[in-house]
Amino acid sequence: MPVVARLQANSPIFAPDLQQLGQVFFPGGELAIAVPEAPDDGGVSAAAPAAASAAVSGAAPAATAGTAPAAASAGDSGPAWQVTVTALPVDTGPDELPGMTAQPRPIRWRVRVEAIAPDGRRDAQEEVVAAQPDWSPRQYDHRLRRAARRLMLAVLGGLTGIAPGWGILTGVRPTKLVHDLLDRGLPMAEVRRYLAEEYRVRPDKVDLVTEVAARQRPFLRHGAGDPERYDPRAISVYIGIPYCPTICSFCSFSIYPLQEHRGELPHFLAALHRELEIIGAAVAELGLRIESLYLGGGTPTSPPDREFAALLEQIERALLRGQRPREYTVEGGRPETFNRFKLDAMAAHGVTRVSVNPQTTVQATLRHLGRIHTVEKFYRAYDLVRRHPHPFVVNCDIIIGLPGEGPAEVAQTLADMRRLAPDNLTVHTLAVKRGSRLHGEGAGPEVLRRLTPQEAEAMVAEAAATARSLGQHPYYLYRQKYMVGSLENVGYARPGTESLYNIQMMERRQTVIGLGAGATSAWFYAPANWLLKAPENPSHPGTYIARVEELAWRKVEHLRLLFGGETLAPAPRPPVGTETGF
Repeated sequence: MPVVARLQANSPIFAPDLQQLGQVFFPGGELAIAVPEAPDDGGVSAAAPAAASAAVSGAAPAATAGTAPAAASAGDSGPAWQVTVTALPVDTGPDELPGMTAQPRPIRWRVRVEAIAPDGRRDAQEEVVAAQPDWSPRQYDHRLRRAARRLMLAVLGGLTGIAPGWGILTGVRPTKLVHDLLDRGLPMAEVRRYLAEEYRVRPDKVDLVTEVAARQRPFLRHGAGDPERYDPRAISVYIGIPYCPTICSFCSFSIYPLQEHRGELPHFLAALHRELEIIGAAVAELGLRIESLYLGGGTPTSPPDREFAALLEQIERALLRGQRPREYTVEGGRPETFNRFKLDAMAAHGVTRVSVNPQTTVQATLRHLGRIHTVEKFYRAYDLVRRHPHPFVVNCDIIIGLPGEGPAEVAQTLADMRRLAPDNLTVHTLAVKRGSRLHGEGAGPEVLRRLTPQEAEAMVAEAAATARSLGQHPYYLYRQKYMVGSLENVGYARPGTESLYNIQMMERRQTVIGLGAGATSAWFYAPANWLLKAPENPSHPGTYIARVEELAWRKVEHLRLLFGGETLAPAPRPPVGTETGF
């Protein structure tokens, strides 16, 4: 693929910024990124001096891992964008650069960004960053990087005409920044100003992210709405079922077609039953309260009726042990896996929220995605849930930017959502991940470029208007790499139906225990407000089956360290797969 843009910098600290903002301004294009190699100590503390020494020595930048070299290569065809980031000292010469922490006075660095378009248009801007004596080297690195991002935004925005709504924010959780600022005591007005001035976030996105954060505060630790409600022993649990009827073209998760892995299913379920038993005993031992429980995947309603009902029974018997979570979600994303038997089982075991996810109600798109259900099957599944005597909260997921869809197709799906009126509407913007079939078939760049940012934003805005017309408000959001229009995913809900799990999972202020294949845990240490590294379960079902005892007991040891409790040796158990009953 021809290189669309060559981006280089004279310090390795700028490599992530070149990559991330390069994806924003040149979506789907091949980027050639080059920076000097990082210092041998691997640290970032001497980044600014490293930048100066690289510039003075004239050393050629080295290509970063996973990118093409910035110099022209045989694969290039025609001119490409040229972007250069340079950081140089203002107050001192290159021979007078001790470590930042040794400076007796602030020193200033000039960050400059220059860009040249393929047609010869060019622009350059610069910003001076003054180090304060109490800044750590890492803090100064962040200041330099933020300055470079602002300059790239201004220069490339002017030359390309692209005005990213999220400014220089590229992280998954923009609400995390808002919560951190609020926790430090900043009033919301100051938070809004900071987002606009420091990160160049557009006013409409400032409105969105601050509205979401304000609605989340009562549910989080240090929540502004009811801080006394916070329970340090409350947790969430995620259970992953790694099977689907078919694999959608946009899906990047480690999911397996059930028809091809049906013989493996009994062994997987036996392993999951065992993990539920081990973790359930630890939850009871430590006096933990399961606030929310999320059964996802994959499609957890994929197993046959009796196996599905047996799983719900095991969750209630081994994990919950009499507890009634405030929220219990089943992600029944594929309509063809629904029936009255499964809904009755969900109701009997305390499920409160069900997702019925069409992604689109355009039949041609469903076929193109590789989904085997029809739009009519979605309508029937939705009605089945809605008409059930148990008062399930119903969520529907839709995706903006699917291949082949434009304003007319999205309008059709939104009209259906207005007619059906789910309690929750989750609006995703398509992200073309490396693990998806779209990416593997080489269709990713075309999909990412097919809609202009303005077209994608208009459809997302129409989806937001649809949700608000249903009496819903935004309550959680997140962003991903390689998204159409560099936009966001937003969950909307009628007041009182917000998904607790979605909030806690996204904001990372509560321990989440992940069970099943591919499930990830998050350890939150409440006394210090720390998020600690937690183990991940293998995504391949066979590996999970073979290692379930080891994985489960490792989580138990971690939970005992987090919440206190005796360290007990695991009791010997028969090998997984030898149980009967499946």
